[in-house]
Amino acid sequence: MQTRSSPSVSSLHSLAREAGMSSFTDTPKPILYRRLKENYNLNRLQRAHKRGLKRRVDEDMCDFDADLGASSSSSSSSYPDESSPRAMRHAGRSARHDNELEPWDERRGDPDDSRSRKRSRESSKGKGRAGERSRTPPRKAAAKSGYSKPRDAGTKLVDPIMLTELPPGALTFEFQRPNGTGVVYHLNSLIDYFLATGDFTEPETRIEFSDADLKRIDEIAAASQLGKSSVLAAKLNPTRFNDAKLDRDAIVGLERCAGELVADMLKVIESNDPEEGQMRLIMYLFPLFSDLHRQLRTADAEYSSRCMDHFAAYVNGPPNRPTVDKFGFLPIVLSFFRQLREGESMDFGF
Repeated sequence: MQTRSSPSVSSLHSLAREAGMSSFTDTPKPILYRRLKENYNLNRLQRAHKRGLKRRVDEDMCDFDADLGASSSSSSSSYPDESSPRAMRHAGRSARHDNELEPWDERRGDPDDSRSRKRSRESSKGKGRAGERSRTPPRKAAAKSGYSKPRDAGTKLVDPIMLTELPPGALTFEFQRPNGTGVVYHLNSLIDYFLATGDFTEPETRIEFSDADLKRIDEIAAASQLGKSSVLAAKLNPTRFNDAKLDRDAIVGLERCAGELVADMLKVIESNDPEEGQMRLIMYLFPLFSDLHRQLRTADAEYSSRCMDHFAAYVNGPPNRPTVDKFGFLPIVLSFFRQLREGESMDFGF
């Protein structure tokens, strides 16, 4: 195991020669390796040895280039630089000599070499990205950014909250995301969103607005005399949103319970037992759903209406794969939804 994790004998001899040791040729490999490791800085010796090899190869290449230039001036039949036999021999010898130390370096780690390799990779990546940016047309580069503020007067902005076009001269706020893109919001709708929900994150990505961003929003609103409450003060006082969050959680819970009943209704529509399905609708699903819808409509009528639209679309199925109704339950369920939306009272007999 000692010989597997250490360099070869020739590499150890080169390192010992670099360290100035004497009478090391007859020393067994394990003992020589242990002496180099305990008495000398083995990593430092390896780096110095590699630098010496590289220096000698560079000197040989310089001498070869000088000889090649002299021979090319006297004769026109010289080898090309990239296919020269002598250059290939030098490169092969240096590669073979370095490969003897390569397994040791990979296992033990060389901080300087790893840092240099990392810097070279980062520089090459940076050059590639810079070249890609330089080859990208200006319009395509602007389109890639997506949410960046347009520079052309004819380009129109859409508020991500209201999904409406921002009118010319509207008061806006640009939020910078960590990836460098900017999202332009209508300042009025953004402040109303914060104060109504108590959620101080971006509506699209849920990235939290910093206190500096909220302070800047307050300063812009105060300078424009919008008459809005401070969003930073609202964030620092979370108790004012406790009731709103409790109501929102209760409404979402009612919607989820109603959604489970709608899923059971769809199972009845697609079932193969009409008698059992009819009894289940009349005795269990319709009464429970009616009670949940009443509570949801009392808490938030607008949210209840949107939920009913979603439930009806879910029961009907997508256009390319509509719900299979073998026994005519689908019109009954849709009629039940319509009666609930219109506020008609229903008597289930109990």
